[in-house]
Amino acid sequence: MKIPKPIQADLALIFITFVWGSTFVLVKESLALASPVLFVAMRFWIAATITGVLMPEQVRRVSGKSLGQGLVLSVALLGGFVLQTLGLRDTNPSYSAFITSLSVLLVPLLGFLIFRHRPRLQTLAGIMLATLGLFLLLTHLAELNLKTGEFITLICAILFAFHIIFLGKFVLITDYRQLMFVQMAGAAVLCTLMIPIFETPFVIWNASFSLALFITGVLATTIAFYVQAWAQRYTGPNHAALIFSLEPFFATLFAYWILGQVLTLREWVGGVLVLTGILVSEIRWPGRSASLMNDSANRQALEEIERCSEERIHGRN
Repeated sequence: MKIPKPIQADLALIFITFVWGSTFVLVKESLALASPVLFVAMRFWIAATITGVLMPEQVRRVSGKSLGQGLVLSVALLGGFVLQTLGLRDTNPSYSAFITSLSVLLVPLLGFLIFRHRPRLQTLAGIMLATLGLFLLLTHLAELNLKTGEFITLICAILFAFHIIFLGKFVLITDYRQLMFVQMAGAAVLCTLMIPIFETPFVIWNASFSLALFITGVLATTIAFYVQAWAQRYTGPNHAALIFSLEPFFATLFAYWILGQVLTLREWVGGVLVLTGILVSEIRWPGRSASLMNDSANRQALEEIERCSEERIHGRN
């Protein structure tokens, strides 16, 4: 039986969120071996190089529209990663994962303010459940205060929310492979230019650093953002943000696997609430309204989403 494209997209987004959840501990430990902006630049150069080698035809055919949209994405993406990495110097990985995931709330808010996309009531209910789950996932929530690291990471969450919104819009009207390459290459170039401004670069090469660079550069950047660009053609930005809210839960699982930290009952409850929020966001009540019935029909036809008009884009969100 053929799996519908929207379900494939959800499974793909869950997979890359799992990969991203593994990187918080890796990046935190890598900051002792490399300066933060240099580390991010190396990560994006790896992604840009691999993308260019694997998709040479798409690189040669990059259009002016793809270039402009890709540069917009690269600014938001680079800003998010640099600020997240800088924030990890002054905060722990669990706090970083939580604050980054505040984009779950920011995506529908910014989408409404910028594009007048009105989220469905089910989406809002799912966001509330997922947000409550994210709070419960934090073991030491009572100790959280907005120090320098947390504040920097909060700005990072805003930029990641912008990236999700604009990517969801651009992949409907532009070749997602061209967007993938331009945003990776643009982020690599911009980050390299930032190095002498923000830091004195250094790197200590060893097996641990090489492994961290492979996981973050190849799996968590090259593969993950290619999959994200493909998957967001078949699902809305709000739903993508809900799936990304699983990131702290996966980060907790990796902390248990790598550092031996045991999940508490509250953390398990939090993870279940996040999953429940995603399910609630997808509930369709038959017969409630013609708009919901039309939305359900649209989701079944998402394989043709590249031909959607701007009105359809607004109608889905």
